[in-house]
Amino acid sequence: MFLQEGAHTVPRNTFRLHEAPEAWVAVLVVLPLLFLVAWVSYRKEPVGPAPRAVLSSLRFGALLVLFLILCRPVVIERREEVYPAEVVVLVDDSASMQRRESYSGDEAMRSAVDRLLPRSPGEAVRVDLARAGLDEVLLPALADSDYDVRMYRFTEEATPMSSSAELTASGHATHLGDALSHVLAALRGHSITDVVVMSDGRSNGGIPVLDAARAASAAGIPVHTVVLGDTRPELNAIVELVEAPQNALEGDELAITVRVTGRGTQNETAQVILEELFEDQSLPRTVAVEDIELSERGQRVVLVAPPGGAALDADKRRFRVSVPPLPGETLVDDNEREITVPVSPEKIRVLYVEGYPRWEYRRLALDLLKRADENIEFQCFLLSATPDFPQESSEGLPPLQEVPTDRRTLLDSYDVIILGDVNPGEISSDPARVDEFVESLRGFVAGGGGLLFQAGEFDNPRTFVLDDTLRELLPVVLDASTVHGFEGDTRYPYRPTLEDPTNPHEIVRLHAETETNRRLWEDEGGLSGFYWYSPVTRSKPGAQVLLRHPTDLNSQQERYPLLVTGYYPSGRTMFLAIDSTWRWYWRYGKRYHERFWRNSIRWLALGRLKSGDRRYRIETPRNSYNLDERIGIEARALDEDYHPSERPALEGGWLDPDEREHELTLVGVPGRPGFFRTSFQPERPGLYEAWIEVDGTRVSSIEFEVILPSRESQNPAPDPETLAALSTLTGGRAVDFKGLSELLAEFPGGEERREPISSRLQDAWDHWGTMLLALVLLSAEWILRKRMELV
Repeated sequence: MFLQEGAHTVPRNTFRLHEAPEAWVAVLVVLPLLFLVAWVSYRKEPVGPAPRAVLSSLRFGALLVLFLILCRPVVIERREEVYPAEVVVLVDDSASMQRRESYSGDEAMRSAVDRLLPRSPGEAVRVDLARAGLDEVLLPALADSDYDVRMYRFTEEATPMSSSAELTASGHATHLGDALSHVLAALRGHSITDVVVMSDGRSNGGIPVLDAARAASAAGIPVHTVVLGDTRPELNAIVELVEAPQNALEGDELAITVRVTGRGTQNETAQVILEELFEDQSLPRTVAVEDIELSERGQRVVLVAPPGGAALDADKRRFRVSVPPLPGETLVDDNEREITVPVSPEKIRVLYVEGYPRWEYRRLALDLLKRADENIEFQCFLLSATPDFPQESSEGLPPLQEVPTDRRTLLDSYDVIILGDVNPGEISSDPARVDEFVESLRGFVAGGGGLLFQAGEFDNPRTFVLDDTLRELLPVVLDASTVHGFEGDTRYPYRPTLEDPTNPHEIVRLHAETETNRRLWEDEGGLSGFYWYSPVTRSKPGAQVLLRHPTDLNSQQERYPLLVTGYYPSGRTMFLAIDSTWRWYWRYGKRYHERFWRNSIRWLALGRLKSGDRRYRIETPRNSYNLDERIGIEARALDEDYHPSERPALEGGWLDPDEREHELTLVGVPGRPGFFRTSFQPERPGLYEAWIEVDGTRVSSIEFEVILPSRESQNPAPDPETLAALSTLTGGRAVDFKGLSELLAEFPGGEERREPISSRLQDAWDHWGTMLLALVLLSAEWILRKRMELV
């Protein structure tokens, strides 16, 4: 950076004829007249032409000296304040400067990038071009021509910067007009000769660029522009992630939904490829391919990854969804998305308490939990069974002799508890153990466990009305009317409706295609309908309704909720108002019954599956952040007794998209034992990972994505037309990156501004040299006349 040194004072002397007539008078009148007088005075003398010319010249010289003396020659001695010429450089620092172009087919541009940058053209982002253009071309040339440079980076406003290293390319908007107006106003009175704007030209806010250009034009300041990026008409295939599983069990089939949009395309087709990536850097494995036609509207594509793929002990599966670059495509950094799905290597531990052996119990306990799912370990207790009845359990687990009632046992042994049609008072003949069980359920959910209430015709949830703890845990509101139970018509089946059929919750997503999924739930020919449900007043605030009755209304004139999920506060709860999902076997076998219950159990266990140690959990409020946002990270920790940890802080780290590790310290939140927080500012878009460690071992981790702000990503293509109009209106020059050297002709140097401080006149004729010159001329003429005997 070349800093402004400020004005300095210099002396300056100039010579002038202070009382001379107009120049045309002197040239056209006085000088010819003097020559004529000198020539006429020797016209009749008896001498040859050569002596006459010499004598006439000497006479003319003497007369000319006399004329100059009469014009009063003076020397003007001045002292001047010299202000160095200043050039303002405005550099775009918005997030769109993180875009990467391949410059495919533009060999001149690729050559220019390759010459100035150490990385290949396809790897360079726009801010790299800005830094290279400044440091390698523009700033050295301006320094050589003695210009002072004032550099600013701008997003929504202009900020002074001392070097190109301060560019972050993270602003969430580009207000070029505001930046130009702000700089011109702030530097009013400075000797600004030129402004150089380096940007992609895509201004998306603030005053219009051309209004700022008119102000610069009125001030007589040319604005030169350098467009950064591929200026050819936009041709771009865009892959946007719509939905991906937040977690998975070993052996899960994973559905990943993306939207693919084509900008500037005309009937082009493309392949959407889903690849699984591996930690050992081996070649990706293609798991799904879909052919589509690109359009501006975009097309939703669901890609399904089959079970397996990652190593048996892997704790995550990584995928890449991509569209191969189109011929001549201008932007390629949005052609792919990477997704990481955490995989729980541990089995989900389920406790299922049921009142009697209804059909739902038989399908769930005997078919799914005991035989069908190797990723779930369960223990069941049937309250109506005789004491010698061997309670159902997974192979290798002992049958329960009684329902465990203490909080520590529940947290140590289970991730999910399912309460069927159960009267809590029948859990034990000891009222104290009944109270302990109910209170332990609260501690279990508060500690991150999942609790599912499945309604039945007898007790659940009718017997919960008077129990404050169970009512608190339920994601629905109960009142006295619930005691009366179902009073509808059981002669005809009904089919529940999805609350959000276009974006169904993972629990009710039984098929990857949303329309097929909707038909399964709602249409004839889909899943078998139901005849009964348990009416509840409504869902609680903050709870999410997934299914509703198609017609029956509650007292608020809303359709009755049939499936509701909620949080309390670290754990998850679910209320299922129907009791006959076993009917789905009649048409589809176990396929959709198993998928529904697996989805439900997996979602309920998610709070404890995020880490290998169930006492620790790290999380972010969202899965996606804008580049200009700080990333807030929270962690929750329990001690060995599952009480909130009293640690002052937790240590960990975070990994950026370039695979660089950084330290992370989460500080305890005052007044909230067991809660820890921290934050950091991301530097570039991409996939990030954060984790916490205990005794050097990672106990919990989370991944999240950092993306460009929405205004910067809506239309990331360069706008050379706006920059060209800005330069034309102000009398500047518009170039692209490969023509940057052409801009140097606009800075010839010598444009400093001079302001006089004082001046003094000194007569130049009042000097012995002037008299000597006149005497020499007259003496020479007299001597020649004597020798020619003209005197």
